[in-house]
Amino acid sequence: MNKDQVAIYLDEHPEFFNEYPELLRRIKEIKEEDLPIEPINTLSLADRIIKRVQNDKETLKNKLEWLFEISRANEKIQDHLYEIEQLVLTSTNLDQMVNQLKKEIPNRFGIPKVAVCLIQGSDHFMEDRLRERYKGDLDETVKFISKETASNWFNGKPQPVLRGEINESDVFGPSSIEDDSINSEALIPIVAQENLVGIIAFGSPKTFHFHEGLGTEFLERMADKVAISINNILLIDQLKDQLVH
Repeated sequence: MNKDQVAIYLDEHPEFFNEYPELLRRIKEIKEEDLPIEPINTLSLADRIIKRVQNDKETLKNKLEWLFEISRANEKIQDHLYEIEQLVLTSTNLDQMVNQLKKEIPNRFGIPKVAVCLIQGSDHFMEDRLRERYKGDLDETVKFISKETASNWFNGKPQPVLRGEINESDVFGPSSIEDDSINSEALIPIVAQENLVGIIAFGSPKTFHFHEGLGTEFLERMADKVAISINNILLIDQLKDQLVH
């Protein structure tokens, strides 16, 4: 390898000096009068290499800081999610559980609208028992939708649906107050025993708050806990009935 090839290699691979920093120090220590010929070009190469190494270090530093910020944000989300899950799973009745969701999710995540919809005729949630338990107040707590409606919302597949820009929400409907309108929504399926039994919906006035490509892991995890909570509430009611009778 001749000198020109060495120069080209070093120019294209400045990370070489990260592994051999003593060589870089020796280059900087060479005095101009000791250089054989064309010292300006030689120094220029060394300076370019040093500058690229410094730029690479700065880029790496910025990436690390960004990763730390993401990590802290995810940790905060995990903490909030865990606390909400505990409130949901320890709820002893349906209205308590749904009200916890409607209170905590806006406060902790800035999502102002939350709704729980259950599919009519779903044996798992036993609509008749829920209506008997909550009388006329049930419609203020949850919404009942048909299987056809749920299928249309999910395009026949029980997978999260994110709508970034909508004129009117299928779940929350139109709003008479402009500031309260829903311009973006997420519909997350509630699945129990591999069957679609309901939906938890999140609505935001911000356009593209929810959008295609957005991760839904946390929202799906919340839907799983809602399914467990409702099932637990029904089991508690069954036990109460057995004790009474």
